[in-house]
Amino acid sequence: MRNRREVLKVLGGLVVAAPVLAQHGGHGTMGGAAPTASPGAVIPAKPIPWEDGQCAFCGMPIKTPEGQWRGRTFPKGFFEQTYSQIAFEKPRPAPHDPKQVVEALHFESIACMVNYAWVHGIRDGEGATFYVTDRGAYDPARPQESVRLVPARAATYYWGEKMMVVMNAKLLAFASAKAAQEFAERNKAQHGRQRFYSFQTLWDLAPLPEMNLVALLAQHAGLLGGGDHGSH
Repeated sequence: MRNRREVLKVLGGLVVAAPVLAQHGGHGTMGGAAPTASPGAVIPAKPIPWEDGQCAFCGMPIKTPEGQWRGRTFPKGFFEQTYSQIAFEKPRPAPHDPKQVVEALHFESIACMVNYAWVHGIRDGEGATFYVTDRGAYDPARPQESVRLVPARAATYYWGEKMMVVMNAKLLAFASAKAAQEFAERNKAQHGRQRFYSFQTLWDLAPLPEMNLVALLAQHAGLLGGGDHGSH
């Protein structure tokens, strides 16, 4: 885990530089996702706890709530389309209960996964494999059934300035650059500015902007106590 001085320095920069992804247009080229420098072995993905799973970073459910939730009603499949996972080679203590062990961590947002890994010092290919949902194969009418996990290191990422996803992270993952490009073409009118990224670039830009980012990073760094940070 990063020490408190390092995290405080980053938190200070985030206050004035939150829209980092939008400002890095130089990385927005198509051509597939560059793998990490030392990708390591691929650890199989673990089962997804749809019924009671919560995001390890922000605490929100990974499954779209039925009906109203915190005053809002979300479209079917809204949460599931950005589900992400870190699968571990060896079980490790659970984030909020060291007496228990987990084989994987679950996230409702790509940004939540990257930010959690960044602050806790977890790296893809070093005893862990990061997974993301392939939005190109995703069917919102069959949210849990159509989630297809692909290694994050091999995916292409799409950022849409006006696109709404959980935690307002503005990121989706695709198994191929072609699928990401086709999605961008279909949605360029309503999404505004668009960018494409590799996982390595997302990691280089971490921590990634999303709602309540500063408070969540401070909480995970041990600078704040627990709290309710899960608004969209």
